[in-house]
Amino acid sequence: MLRLWGRRGHALVDYVTAPALYLAARRAGLQGPPLRWANVFVALILLAVTTTRTPLGVVRVVPFQWHGRAELASVAVQFALPWLAGFARERRARSFFLAFATYNFLVWWATDWEAEG
Repeated sequence: MLRLWGRRGHALVDYVTAPALYLAARRAGLQGPPLRWANVFVALILLAVTTTRTPLGVVRVVPFQWHGRAELASVAVQFALPWLAGFARERRARSFFLAFATYNFLVWWATDWEAEG
């Protein structure tokens, strides 16, 4: 199956995603719990990308495949979060997290998790 990027490309996407998510959450007008959850995901993305064994990792301790598994699990949480965290009735926040989860799933899908190097 054709994938768009490997370790380096995925790390670059993560390094762009974290600040973009931070800014997008504020631009979308998120407040309260939805904004706090967005900030949690910003921190988790930065933690993951800096600790994963990629050419752009800082402390390369997490195997790349584990990063992929954790990312896929986080997609499931992002899809369910509006209902789990009680803000599903806030259309803007719900839509934001559903869009973010979709984006993250596409990033996960586009990554060659078996890539070397």
